[in-house]
Amino acid sequence: MTERHTHPPEVVPPPPETPPPGPEALPPPHEPEPDAAGPDDDPPRPPFEPISRHAPRFRLILGALIGVAIGAIGATLVLVSGQGPSTGGDRWSAWKPSTDSLGNGAQEIADHVAPAYRQQGGDQLVGVTGGPLKVAASPDPLPAKIAVASQDTTKIGIVRGKTALYNLCGLGSHCAINRGKPSKQRFLLLNREALELALYSFKYLGADNVVALLPPAPGQRPQSAVFFQRGEFKKVLQHPIDQVLPSPPPSITTLADSPQGQLISRVTSPSVYCFSFQQAQDLSAFLVLQKPITTAKQPCASALSTGSATPQSSGSGSTGTSTNG
Repeated sequence: MTERHTHPPEVVPPPPETPPPGPEALPPPHEPEPDAAGPDDDPPRPPFEPISRHAPRFRLILGALIGVAIGAIGATLVLVSGQGPSTGGDRWSAWKPSTDSLGNGAQEIADHVAPAYRQQGGDQLVGVTGGPLKVAASPDPLPAKIAVASQDTTKIGIVRGKTALYNLCGLGSHCAINRGKPSKQRFLLLNREALELALYSFKYLGADNVVALLPPAPGQRPQSAVFFQRGEFKKVLQHPIDQVLPSPPPSITTLADSPQGQLISRVTSPSVYCFSFQQAQDLSAFLVLQKPITTAKQPCASALSTGSATPQSSGSGSTGTSTNG
């Protein structure tokens, strides 16, 4: 009688599904490793076969990390240099104001952006009003011009063009935020909000300049502003806003140490100024912007009292710092 599992003659190659014969005296304790098989003994391992049971999990985590890295690199390229991937079509944002006028359009942008920015407890960070650049010290607000002074006031330039003005105001005295403590992290989040207001204004209102007045620390008067000009963001505006500022905004605690926080700091830090309103001889109004003196204990108070461009009253109580908000 022929045995059921006799080996075929050696001249006949074994079928692909048959494992290679081994010494009968030393049977393998388990299936041989794929790498140990000869080229004619076993078909090659499919490329998708996992090396270990943990490999799919590792690949999933690695893919997520690569996605985050690509997103951060893309946002950096777009925001810093205007380069980077762009999506086709005319859709720049999921929302847009119903008008391109500075009066109503800027307020619609303010109403859209402000609720997304939150304090640690979940309360809205600040209220925001928007409109054209005017001085509202009288019943009939006067149009104003922007004067940008160097730190030592040796140079003063007049800014031309269409300007949108946003006022970021907390519920405390002089628009200070009445909850939480002022910090560099919160100041950074306010700068991100100002940048988002500016991008919407450049895109939909045709603004040439955007000024955002930031809330002061409690007990101080407002002195910090962020000033953006359209020419700095021409290439950025060719990309959807979600590529530049992903929504929703991060929290105060997570923004500072994130790649996005470092990017926002890099872009907005050069745009932070100290501000004051001044009246010219012809009774026209000027919004004077001056770089803070970062080496001083009170950067804005020191800057605004330097030179003759922005004389300050000694009784104003102004003690601006770089961590307003």
